[in-house]
Amino acid sequence: MAAPVIRSVTATRTVLLPGQSTTVRVDAYHPDSRLLTVAGRVSDPTGAAWDAPVRVDLSVPLTIQLTSASPGVTVTPSGTDPASFTVTVLAGRGPVTVTATARDAAGRTGAGTLTLTVPLLVGMSAEKGARTRQVVADYPDIRYMRDYGTDGPDADTLPELPALDAGKFADAPSAVMHVSWKDDVEQLAGWLDGLRRPIYLTWYHEPMGDVTPATYRATAGRVTQLVAGHPNRRWVLGHGPIVTRYWLDEGGGNPADWAYPGMTHYGVDCFSRDTAAYWPASRMFGVAFGKVRAACPGVRLLVPEYGLSRTTADTTGAGRAQALRDHVGWLRQQTDVDAIAYWNNWADFALGDPPLDATAWRDLQFVAA
Repeated sequence: MAAPVIRSVTATRTVLLPGQSTTVRVDAYHPDSRLLTVAGRVSDPTGAAWDAPVRVDLSVPLTIQLTSASPGVTVTPSGTDPASFTVTVLAGRGPVTVTATARDAAGRTGAGTLTLTVPLLVGMSAEKGARTRQVVADYPDIRYMRDYGTDGPDADTLPELPALDAGKFADAPSAVMHVSWKDDVEQLAGWLDGLRRPIYLTWYHEPMGDVTPATYRATAGRVTQLVAGHPNRRWVLGHGPIVTRYWLDEGGGNPADWAYPGMTHYGVDCFSRDTAAYWPASRMFGVAFGKVRAACPGVRLLVPEYGLSRTTADTTGAGRAQALRDHVGWLRQQTDVDAIAYWNNWADFALGDPPLDATAWRDLQFVAA
């Protein structure tokens, strides 16, 4: 007896943003199945008769399963079609493999695989309120955005975690939000109770000069514990510190200062105010990334804030548009970088007038998912 054969495993879409779903179909058959056609005479209840072929289906029944060992993947069988499944991916950038298995009654199996992809998230951030609503309207394909929290009515000036049903969470519903706060780290447990969308987390954005490394590591380490113990942990794509490119490069900072146990990501805010030339990606990101990779092997990278001043000679914005394309193209080649958000807020970085650089960033954000 032969084993089942899977002809193909296909999906309605193979590029998924975190939290999105696709329908996967498995086309399988058993080589021992037969569809016999024999000549014969057929009659109806009235006695009328005529010659017609008779088909006899001798197919071998199969049980089809779809599974994945990739993190953050949920597979839901169709209630009506045994060869159809809904696959939801709640994970950061990278390949996601699903495996189809067809099994006959004797236990013989055939297998096939399909690779789905979560791409680099390209987004944009601005101040809360009207400015954020404007960039969402101007850039409808924003995939990643920063939310810095808001200070509440307490004795300090440190921002708490933001509301999950207002502010940026309401104004940018399609963006993966990267949330920061600086107040009590223990707020996180209760805040996670209401979480229903994918996020990244950072306790105390850019702590350099404000918090001692030892205090930071001990306090931020609670994020690991609180996330790991919470039933909504699946929505947290990752967490870790954020520092600036300037602090790592010109400042000679040591990324290990802020590396805490269990962190999954390390963010580097990358800006250039150079009005004489656009830096190559190797300078804009490469030096800082190299330091983080050396100090924290295996930790994934984020560019939570990114901005370029237009050079004096670039009167049309064409030069900055090309620099944006070059930089994102380079980041897409770095398999350990999950996301980048342009800081479209301060006048020296803002895109849009003239429109060439704004159009370039709008196109870079689009994902044919």
